[in-house]
Amino acid sequence: MSKLETLFSTQPSNHNLAPSYNVAPSAEVYGVVAADDSRERKIEIFRWGLDPKWQNTESTSSLLINARFETVDVKPTFSDAFKHRRCLVPADGFFEWQERPIRTRRQPFYIHKSDYAQLAMAGIWEPGPSKGRASVVILTRESDTFMSNIHNRMPLTLATSVWGEWLDPTMNDVGALKHLIMSESTEAFDAHQVDPEVGNPRHNRPANIAPVPTDTLW
Repeated sequence: MSKLETLFSTQPSNHNLAPSYNVAPSAEVYGVVAADDSRERKIEIFRWGLDPKWQNTESTSSLLINARFETVDVKPTFSDAFKHRRCLVPADGFFEWQERPIRTRRQPFYIHKSDYAQLAMAGIWEPGPSKGRASVVILTRESDTFMSNIHNRMPLTLATSVWGEWLDPTMNDVGALKHLIMSESTEAFDAHQVDPEVGNPRHNRPANIAPVPTDTLW
């Protein structure tokens, strides 16, 4: 936790989640938010996935886990959170599945920064029910040149230079904010193939992110 506190310049936190190598919808994740409508930051724990406002169930199949950055400000489900409740979601990397020719199974890749530094994914959040966990949604964007070889969408990751504006609770000019984010160049990523068992959230171990030789996949 001290590593995250230092990296994101947050207040001390007593939150402590176990490491996860296969984060699935409904799992608990860290989120960095503005502290008490100020420019200070704090780390909170969120549930990944938002129940649509018109539903009252806790079924994970109904969870909204991503929102398109291009339209997040005009979608009724997300617009209020985008304007008032933005966060950063730390991660070492993420999985994405590459489509393959007919009769060939999709292939998962583990994507991480080229320098192995921490990612900061853009998120928006909603308060939870009474005494319940708040929920977070990860924003996505159209893939850059590198990622387009794997998938047409990717998480929106934010460089350190825009963290302040992104978390600033007084920054409610969404047009200016979106222009600022999209004017930033995408970060440099590397990727390698991993074992398809990452498709099952019950498999949660360090080997999930290890490279797998292509001739031993199937």
